Amino acid sequence: MKKNIYNPIILISLTLFLFNCEAKPVEEKFGFTADEFNVALLGVVSNVNMVDNGDGTVNDVNLRLQWQKCSFGQVFRVAQNDCQGASAGSVLNPQDPYRYGARTVAYCDSRTHACNRVAPPQILIPVSEIAISGSSEAYNACNALGNGYRVPSPYELQRLTVTGRNAVLARFPNTVEGDYWSVLSEVTDFPGETAITISFDRQSFGVEKKTIKTDRNYLRCVRNY
Repeated sequence: MKKNIYNPIILISLTLFLFNCEAKPVEEKFGFTADEFNVALLGVVSNVNMVDNGDGTVNDVNLRLQWQKCSFGQVFRVAQNDCQGASAGSVLNPQDPYRYGARTVAYCDSRTHACNRVAPPQILIPVSEIAISGSSEAYNACNALGNGYRVPSPYELQRLTVTGRNAVLARFPNTVEGDYWSVLSEVTDFPGETAITISFDRQSFGVEKKTIKTDRNYLRCVRNY
């Protein structure tokens, strides 16, 4: 009587086929997918050495930067270790619960290269390099603080956003939901009408934007130490 035996090659092939068709579970670390974990880890590493000095400044020890805790126009309150300032709301909204005294400034009073270098890096400068004169409220606001305070680069601003909005608010209370000026003119904009802002709005947190230089946006000053 002939035995009913499967060809071993067929059995092996079938086994391999079924194994490969099986859905593989997504690798997780502490409840995160691998991609989510890497993003979270980047945030922790980037901000692990942020130190609140208790005097209205926050040090980024890794990059040796010192940030103003308050947005421009706000006032640091020592007892509360926060930023409030005088209200600067409208008639319909006199208490200004969203800006807490923060003031907006323009990158330049001209939609040209009048406030920044013409050659890269196109950073803000005090005296125009072109025939058109210009004045930068952003440059002047940080420069008036003395001690080397300046308008931050877009990369420095984005570094603050890595760990998310809640982490920013913990170190920089009452950060306004809006765009903050960086020091750079938009390099691909040949006429020089736009500069780079970084969004601190919860819907577009950390996003780099091209913004008309005469628009009014928020500002946080920084210095090297």
